[in-house]
This record gives sequence, structure tokens and C-alpha cells, in this order.
Amino acid sequence: MMFRLFPQRAARCCQRTLWFLTTVFLLLLSFTSAEAAGSAVGQPMQFLLVHGDMAWCRADNNCPDWISAEGQIVAGSSKKLQKLLKRLGGRKLPIIVSSPGGDVRAAMEMAYAIRKQKLAIAVGRTRSRDCPYAEPICSAARAKDGSIKGETFSVGAICFSACPLFFAGGIQRVSSPFALLGVHQITTTYREVRVQYRTEYETVNGKRKILSKQEVGRKFVGKHDTTKLDRQQRARLVGFLKEMGIDKSLVDLMLGTQPSSIHLITQMDALKLRLTTELAAADQLVAARDCKDKQSIAECATPPAASAPPAAVGE
Repeated sequence: MMFRLFPQRAARCCQRTLWFLTTVFLLLLSFTSAEAAGSAVGQPMQFLLVHGDMAWCRADNNCPDWISAEGQIVAGSSKKLQKLLKRLGGRKLPIIVSSPGGDVRAAMEMAYAIRKQKLAIAVGRTRSRDCPYAEPICSAARAKDGSIKGETFSVGAICFSACPLFFAGGIQRVSSPFALLGVHQITTTYREVRVQYRTEYETVNGKRKILSKQEVGRKFVGKHDTTKLDRQQRARLVGFLKEMGIDKSLVDLMLGTQPSSIHLITQMDALKLRLTTELAAADQLVAARDCKDKQSIAECATPPAASAPPAAVGE
């Protein structure tokens, strides 16, 4: 701790003003989930309005719309999603998601956002006919308003790590056997930051009064990761799943799988955990319109979409 005093002549007065430089160490908490083994960190998640361009509805210009959500979940993902939802007004469009995971807090925030609007969700991907096979969504396919025309597919779609927490927010939740759902341990990162403050105060008749306090320096000094959840973190995670209507035993699957690995959840196990609500695929979800109460997605999906043969990629 460093300090500076006025000259001796000033010290003899009834009042002194002092400046102190104080150093404080802060632990900044980052509650995240690591990537699946072998998965590289990708681009931040993008949210796009998609106008259906499937063969069974293209001629009549009667294709459904949906929201594409693909990429890494980052801290700003929730704000981007909510911005798009606000622009769409009260439209209840299904979400088609594919993500390797990312920020846990952002995933939960997005789950609450789509639950509030009672939106359905499916693990899947979107492709445009105007894009190459290796890049299903490309800049050339985007309209001036940022939307694209496309269709859904399941092969290669993933929802790993923090993504199932986002997925949990859907009122209806489905995943094809050709798509992958998986979880593993959450990694909590503690970042240590050294912060310096300049504090000015005066002492009058032995009483100290702070005049100002200003941050004058901040430096990152280190970090450490842990996969251990404290009691509060675990309670928050269990409480979140309960609120979303999902069996809390999903937490045990997460905590029992190392960050370097991934626990793949089969369709039947996903149903038992209530992580999914029924057996259906992404193309059926977007085709399902005007479903009656207690009617399954497969039953109310437009017949051509539900019975169409697999596309070239093997959906």
C-alpha cells in the first residue's frame, strides 16, 4: 500500500488531505461449459429467420418459417436472440439449433427467453439451395433483411455441452436419431484481476471523510479452472432443470462425464429424462402447423414433409 502526505506545514493544520493507492484482488467468475472432445471452438451463434424452400410447399408459396440458431453459445448470444424475437413480434416460430456448446449462463438465459414465448425447438441444421454443400448457410443466400430461404436436415447436427440447457427451454423438444444430443461437466473459470484505486479523503478533528475513490489500474494476473460445482451452483442447475420440466438426473450425467469427453444421449434416454417431449425430427417440427391439443408433431406435420424420402445428405 502506498500513500502520500502533504508537506509538514500543512500537517499542523486542523485538517489533512491524503491520497491512498489501494490494491484489491478480484475473482471474476465465468460459468461455462467446455467443448466436446475433438470439437474446435467455432463461430459465435447466429440467429436467422428462414423462409421454407422445400419442394412440397415451394410451388404454392406456402412453406413455413423458422429460426436457425447455429454456432458457439457466447455471452452475447442471448441478447442477439432476444433482439430477433422482438423484431418478429408475437410469431411463434420453431427454432432449429446446432451448437457445440459454450457459455452456460447465456444458454440458460436463452432457454428462459424461448420458454416465455412458448416456442418449440429441434436439433437440426438449415441449408440453402444457393449455398455449396460444404457451407449450408452462406452470405450469398442472405436477403437484404438478413433472412434466407432454406430447408432443414438432421445429419451432422449436434447439441452438446451447454446447448442442451438452451434446448431445454422449448415447449416442444425433438431430436432426430440422425442428430446428436450430448452433455459433459461444466467448467467454472476463476479469473484473478488486480485493481488499484486512488482514494482521497480528509481528516477533521480525528474523523475521516472520503472525498473520492477512482480506479486507476486493472491487470489480469491469472486464472484457474475447475469442474467441481459448489452447493449453490448445483442447486441452481437442478432448479433450472426442474423449472424446465426435465429430470434432475441429467445433472448426474453431466457431472459424471469429463470435459474431454461427451455423453451421447439416445432418443429413448432423452425421452426418459424428459429432455425431449416426443419422437420427431426437425423437418417434422417446421412442417407441423395448427396442431390440436395433445396431437403429436408427427401427426399434425404436413404429410409431404413427414413422409418425404431422405434428401441427398441422408436425413
